Amino acid sequence: MLGHGSKGRSRYDSAIFGKPFSPTLSLLEDMDFLDLRRPSVVRGEVSSIGVSDWFGRQVVKAGVGLSDFDRRIDEEVIILSRHTRGSNGTRRDPIDYADTADTRKCRDDLKSLNAFLKAAQIEFLNDGVEPRIDPFDRTLRRRFSIHSKQKPRFDQGGRLFGGFWQNLKSERRRQIRIGGEPIGILDYGSMFTRLAYAELGVSAPPGDLYAIPGYENYRSGIKLAMNCLLFDGGPRRSWPTELGIGVGDDVDAADDSQSEAARYEARLPARATVASTKKAILGVHPALEKAWGRRLGYRLMFRESEIMVRALRTLSSKDVPALCLHDGLIVPASACELARHVMATSALELAGAEFPVADKT
Repeated sequence: MLGHGSKGRSRYDSAIFGKPFSPTLSLLEDMDFLDLRRPSVVRGEVSSIGVSDWFGRQVVKAGVGLSDFDRRIDEEVIILSRHTRGSNGTRRDPIDYADTADTRKCRDDLKSLNAFLKAAQIEFLNDGVEPRIDPFDRTLRRRFSIHSKQKPRFDQGGRLFGGFWQNLKSERRRQIRIGGEPIGILDYGSMFTRLAYAELGVSAPPGDLYAIPGYENYRSGIKLAMNCLLFDGGPRRSWPTELGIGVGDDVDAADDSQSEAARYEARLPARATVASTKKAILGVHPALEKAWGRRLGYRLMFRESEIMVRALRTLSSKDVPALCLHDGLIVPASACELARHVMATSALELAGAEFPVADKT
């Protein structure tokens, strides 16, 4: 947006976006460096900035590539947001917090990890698929959250975001090379539910925790439903829009990417109400009733993020680059066994329970 905005500067703002920014852009447009497009009517639209055809040709002629660009070293990587639920969904407002010893350590640890990833040999083999991938986009950020009228705190959320690999579809991730090697993909089995059991001081039952009788082929829906119940602050009356009811099962979604089932993140059978689904889940996991309706999920997400940061830092100390997938890691194929051991140990040390680690390669 080319306006200056009405709010004061915060720790999330870039130093270049001051009053001289708009005049500088206009000057670059006059010199045919940029192509600025401003909305004709102000209805919440934003301006767009692109390079001019002439400047694009000069970039190609000079041989400029993605490796020639970098991010600001003072970029804020510890982000705190207030989550407020409304009729139009959840609103997330960034909070300009005051630093503490904990936030400074958290930032220093993450910047050290980012510096390690920046120097690592990480490549993406061009697969000709759009959008193109920038393998130098490796900066991780931790996003913490508060809700309602909570004061700033850093024990809720904390997941790692950023990095070109996080939003890649699974088939495209196969194009990643670390140290010239193909990759292995590891993740914790049923991690969020296992974290809830650990929080309650109860041992989780063996096997797949999202396997519920009567909901065969609806694992995605059970997983999403159980996570929703962990994040709720009171009784749930309806399912979120990304959960499709009666649209088909997980097999339908996998078999046909154009099917109605595939349009949803997760699926449950027809007439799967909140009450009936909760009853079915509690038939297998009666202990979890004490974890629901307490917004416990935010604290569990923090515990998950601490485990992942511990695993990443341990691997980096052994000179093994690893790419975080919230509750999983992408590692060089030769380091899979080491990474599996590090992940299991990190979970045991921080959650006090054994968490199985699966190879999803």
